[in-house]
Amino acid sequence: MSAANTALQTDTIRTALQSFWSEALQVEPIKDGFAIAMPISLPDGWQMVVDLTDQTPAGVKLTDRGRTLSWLATQGQNIDTTNLTEEIATICRQSQIQQDGWELFRWLPLPLQGVDIHVFTEGLSNIAHLYYLREVTPRSQEVADITLRRVFADRKLEAQINASLVGKTEQKVSVDYLVRPGKLVAFQLLRRKGRVTAFMEQWGYRWNDLRKMNPNLMPAMLFDPAVQDIDSESQAIGQDVCELFCPYNETDRIHALLARASA
Repeated sequence: MSAANTALQTDTIRTALQSFWSEALQVEPIKDGFAIAMPISLPDGWQMVVDLTDQTPAGVKLTDRGRTLSWLATQGQNIDTTNLTEEIATICRQSQIQQDGWELFRWLPLPLQGVDIHVFTEGLSNIAHLYYLREVTPRSQEVADITLRRVFADRKLEAQINASLVGKTEQKVSVDYLVRPGKLVAFQLLRRKGRVTAFMEQWGYRWNDLRKMNPNLMPAMLFDPAVQDIDSESQAIGQDVCELFCPYNETDRIHALLARASA
């Protein structure tokens, strides 16, 4: 192979890769910084997204906002096993990643170096690929319960399980979790498979009835898109009667609700 052909092939390969990286990389402003879609994927093929937040004169916080460990949990992986905890800690040390609950982050000095963002995201991808260790918990509503309880633990909240509330008409309504960060927040998990329209209609009535006796009550309902069929009617009911109606793995939104309740 001649030197000319080698140079031509090298340039072609370099151009192809640079074109892919340029097209795959996306940077968008968000409320408290920037979201970056990196040209690195989770095991299911979705692009990894990291955020730059909390900028100070000395640096900026690079964080996954808990997405990586939440993704592992939604795949049925038990992230609390000793083996998996040790594997995560090892990758964090290698990639200079810090952990706070489910959030993985790193403080970067300014000016930013692209290699730091790349190494951080590679570390997140390596953690996500621990999915293949297969130390799993049942892929059922147990995963939703574990996720929600971890949010409570992160915020140092004690939750009442299967707590009862009194409504104006219904004298005893049981909810999955009840917490009091300030205002009363009640969580109900959708556990039925398939269509849930009739179930949502029942709970729409219940939440309204409970609020007549508990005007400061903040209802929340969480679902699993892979298990429940949330049609437009169910979505409308949930958004109308609940302070939060979302998939259980959107932990940022759950944290935000609890922050509002404690304000």
